[in-house]
Amino acid sequence: MRVRFFGGLAVTSDDGEAVVVPGRARQALLLRLAIDAGTTVGTRALAEDVWVRDAPDDPRAALQSLVSRLRGSLPAGLVTSTPGGYRLELTRDDVDVTRFADLVAESRAANDPERARTALALWTGDVWTPHEGFDWLVRDLLEDRAHAEGLTAAAAKTSTASPPAASAPAASPVGAALTALVGRGDELDAIRERLRTDRLVTVIGPGGAGKTTLAIETARAVADSIVVELAPAAAGDVWTAIAGAVGRRIRLPETAATPASPLDRVTEAVAGRDVVIVLDNCEHLVREAAEAALALLRMSPGVRVLTTSREPLGIPGEAFVDLGPLPPTDARRLFAQRVRSARGRLPDDDERATAERIVQRLDGLPLAIELAAARTRTLTLAEIDAGLDDRFALLSHGPRLSVERHRTLRALIDWSWDTLSAGERIALQASAVFADGIGAADAAAVAAAFEVDAAEFDALVDRSLLVRRDARFRMLETVREYGLDRLRTDGAAETYRLRAAVVLTELAAAREARTRGPGLRDALAWFDANDENLTAALRVCAEAHDRRAGVRLLRSLVWPWAVRERTDDLRRAVAEFADPTAALDDEPRVVVEAVALFAAAFPAPGRPSTVTLESYTARRAELEQAAHRNRSDVTALVPPLLRLAQTVLRSGAGDAARTWHVDVTDEEFAAAPAWTRAILHALRAGAAQNSGDMTALDRESERALAMFEAIGDPWGTGFASQLRAEWLSLAGRLDDALAVTDRSAAAVQGLSSVPDVLQQQSQAVGILLRLGRLDEARLRARAIDDAAQADGSVRSLAQAYMTAAQVEVAAGDGEAALRVVGLVDLRGQPGIPEQFSAWLDAQRAQALLLLGRDDEARVTLRTALSAAISSQDHPIIASVLLAVAGWNAVTGRSARAREALARATAVRGAADVHDPFHVWVSARTGAGAEETSAPAGGIRTALSDVDAETLTALLD
Repeated sequence: MRVRFFGGLAVTSDDGEAVVVPGRARQALLLRLAIDAGTTVGTRALAEDVWVRDAPDDPRAALQSLVSRLRGSLPAGLVTSTPGGYRLELTRDDVDVTRFADLVAESRAANDPERARTALALWTGDVWTPHEGFDWLVRDLLEDRAHAEGLTAAAAKTSTASPPAASAPAASPVGAALTALVGRGDELDAIRERLRTDRLVTVIGPGGAGKTTLAIETARAVADSIVVELAPAAAGDVWTAIAGAVGRRIRLPETAATPASPLDRVTEAVAGRDVVIVLDNCEHLVREAAEAALALLRMSPGVRVLTTSREPLGIPGEAFVDLGPLPPTDARRLFAQRVRSARGRLPDDDERATAERIVQRLDGLPLAIELAAARTRTLTLAEIDAGLDDRFALLSHGPRLSVERHRTLRALIDWSWDTLSAGERIALQASAVFADGIGAADAAAVAAAFEVDAAEFDALVDRSLLVRRDARFRMLETVREYGLDRLRTDGAAETYRLRAAVVLTELAAAREARTRGPGLRDALAWFDANDENLTAALRVCAEAHDRRAGVRLLRSLVWPWAVRERTDDLRRAVAEFADPTAALDDEPRVVVEAVALFAAAFPAPGRPSTVTLESYTARRAELEQAAHRNRSDVTALVPPLLRLAQTVLRSGAGDAARTWHVDVTDEEFAAAPAWTRAILHALRAGAAQNSGDMTALDRESERALAMFEAIGDPWGTGFASQLRAEWLSLAGRLDDALAVTDRSAAAVQGLSSVPDVLQQQSQAVGILLRLGRLDEARLRARAIDDAAQADGSVRSLAQAYMTAAQVEVAAGDGEAALRVVGLVDLRGQPGIPEQFSAWLDAQRAQALLLLGRDDEARVTLRTALSAAISSQDHPIIASVLLAVAGWNAVTGRSARAREALARATAVRGAADVHDPFHVWVSARTGAGAEETSAPAGGIRTALSDVDAETLTALLD
């Protein structure tokens, strides 16, 4: 397929047929993917460029839907999902704008006008874009076009006679550049535009960002300009430096015998002239430079001043051009060019990933990139990448003739450090220990912890050492490493990290209190934004062997991590900080120790329990008493949850396995806060679902859902809704069940993990199938698949494939169902629960039965029954029994089929008569209302018994 954007959008297939891509949104998505054809584009970048205005509330979901529609417009397989994004499966040569850009880059690297002409031949008209959000692409292409035209024009001049000297342009007042400028076209245009409208323009950015390069490039294009280098100037020498630079450009007549002051000489020189004066590197003399700039502006209306600095001059009317890191594409191109200069060849294809990682680790800072590229004379790219762990040692040699502050990476930041006040230095080093940055709302608390004023963070932003973005103070990684290195040198690293841990513990406790109610989303956003900070703080507590501090912090992470389903992280942290010998003397310790005991009763899949019933009982009694002494909405859950876990430990096979329940006394219910009571009702509903008590499931799920909705807790609403929808579905109230499920999906969107959200959406698909709305179910299953492909996790993909199989079974298409189930591969995957495997095998068996492959279905069902019984998940056992009934039905064993249906009904607590496969089985057995009672003969155990021998006998 070919995609063309020059002269209008045109898409053609390999056989020359036109491909229509309707709608601006789909066209915008196609353009954004095409710009990086053949590589993955992240979901965030796609959403930002597709929707520059009026972004949807849930960009990720909207993007999944849009990708699905784009796939429908293009040949199959062209848009693929990858972890974290999507990819257009074309080469860069298949897209005219990327082929153009590559040809221009190659022509410039090789000084090849022929390739430049080939590129220009592709420019058949203006670049088509769907909206103004792609202006950056147009500007980049126009810049490339100018380079290509320059190459071809230079070649044309070389091939003809040289023009007369009189017609040659006047020499630039600034010397020629030693190397071509890479990127920065937008910033260069911005500087020129500001100088047309403002008389004082300051280019601001961190050290090594290329401020001087851009200022000189601007001056080079101006007919009358003067560059004043202030870096070597000491305090009191600013006017001397200016006068010296002016004197080199403008010769003044000899006047009185007494020499005029530098200020007077400059005033006389610039009077009546239109001149741009560049004051380069003002940050170390910012006050004097500001006073000088103001004086220069007052000398003549034709004077314009362009300054470069790591902080503003602070003059009224000062205009700014912020110079951040190079964009990734330009940074990679700069690195490649400088590597070629250093070792004679560009990075190889197998070095590309390493080169990209180096550029990213260097924050896109041009000077750091050039220093790293220069090391390729003696080091491989892999060695440079590894060496960046100590970047200041690695990048300690620069060009011999470069200015001192640009010879090493350390000198680059030393230049800024030397200008900081004591408070600013503390704030910089404090910022360095917060890997996620510092939230603006938390800045005052962090500043107080380090005994500085919060205004110091803003001062560091002004000095280009911090960036305030998305309401957070962030650092370039190079600056952060510098701060950490300073702390290590001063022997203060541990002190600063401990202070950070203390303040994070206090902030986390305040946010955690808002996670049980309407503030949950905002609170989780805080925990997400500070995830690396909090993890590092836990690590600091562990390294300091301070379990009490670790427990206090971990207490605030328990519920946010539980909501986010970070079970493994929680298990590891609890194992690190739990101490059964510690005194249960405060609420955090009680909560953490209770979680530790609960986790011991429910070990990770495939791992045995490490606790005996006797030791568990004794520890539970201690924790119950401590929970009553240290009351909170979480400790109120400790007694019933630990009693629940004990019933599981005590249970064995058969009916005993159905005895687990949530045991809460009237006194505990009365004393519990509202949120805790809602949780307990939901847990009772879950226990009722597993025990087949439909009356209790009805009562408890209704109460839990009403309470969570009244509290405004979205997570609890989603949890209770799933249980409520289960009862409504079994009660035959399918429309009500669908409404509750859809509200639940909206409630938990963005809260739970992607697999959990997809599980809830799959519940809605099942209800639609029971309603006979196959087409709607199929559409939703496709949306689930799009979301799973974007997420890429094993659980998400398995959920999507099993949902699709469920649809195909309902449609009676055994081949399609078996094909989809075959896509699920759980082998060797850790943490997959047994009920997942059991449900998968039950679906595989249903598909095989639809195809008449009865013997294979029987083998699969034996495996499914074993996993289902082991899981003690009774709804799953009922689902497998339904498939067992199907096998008996198609093999002519009607009595056994009815027994299997009756057992499924007894285990579940109600007959799922609207399940499409249940309908399929019933039609072949003649089973009706009587299926809930035992068929005549051969029943030796209770129908509700889940004994393995009894159930496996149904397949004999």
